[in-house]
Amino acid sequence: MSKILELVESLATTTDDPNGKAPVQHLGFISCGDQVHIRHVPFYEPCIIMVLSGRKVIFDEQGTISCEAGSVITVPAPASYDLRNEPDKARKRYKALVIPFKHEDIEHLRDMHGIAHIERSDQVRVLKYEPDESLSETVRHYLESPNDAQLLKHRLTEILLILMKQDSRVMSYSIARENWSQRVRSILSSDLIYEWTIGEVSNRLATSETTLRRKLREEGTSFREIIYELRLASGLFQLLQTTMPVYQVAFECGYQSVSRFTSNFRKRFGLSPTEFRNSLDEKG
Repeated sequence: MSKILELVESLATTTDDPNGKAPVQHLGFISCGDQVHIRHVPFYEPCIIMVLSGRKVIFDEQGTISCEAGSVITVPAPASYDLRNEPDKARKRYKALVIPFKHEDIEHLRDMHGIAHIERSDQVRVLKYEPDESLSETVRHYLESPNDAQLLKHRLTEILLILMKQDSRVMSYSIARENWSQRVRSILSSDLIYEWTIGEVSNRLATSETTLRRKLREEGTSFREIIYELRLASGLFQLLQTTMPVYQVAFECGYQSVSRFTSNFRKRFGLSPTEFRNSLDEKG
């Protein structure tokens, strides 16, 4: 575990971007010095979270899942969850590695290894895995190959295979294939500063505004709601992964008003951008 932590911290600090902490796009590193509870955190891609120090608690419809240092959880997507990150009492830090993957990666695993699995929607939930030496070793190899796309894909398949052997329910994550919300989200994410209209997006999707509104309504959302959530999710990520001041983060997310960004951020996540950023600061 200490070797993984060293590799992650090395990757997270080796960057030429003065606003960045994580130069690689295939993983994330979370570190905070205070206990922080965040509401309605969105996940647009499934991911693997390995807790390196402290404890992560996730609240879902089935109950509470507690993940101690050394343990791993997988999170399905699209979904949102309430989270609590608790620092280690001795080290005074919470640290975790996040490895996102795609639904297609599960299908690739199934095809490559001929895995027969009946997909069931009731199995699509947050899953917890106990510490495993082979998993830790494979994650370490994954981190040692940051610039080799083919090798990264191979290592990711190995990680998913090990997880599948612990809990085959992870194979059901592939149920959530691309829908209209995800297609809209993909277009909007290309430029959050731009003031998109539903007409422009429907044209790109080769459909009418009326049809797009109906499809999104059937999926329990709306064009306005997707923009709102995307901008706040981007703000959360940028506060976590960069050192940009709050006013700049607000602008990069498409907000002209810092106070509006702050108000919406607090309403969505349960704390202000400054409070969230302060929880990440090193202590001592």
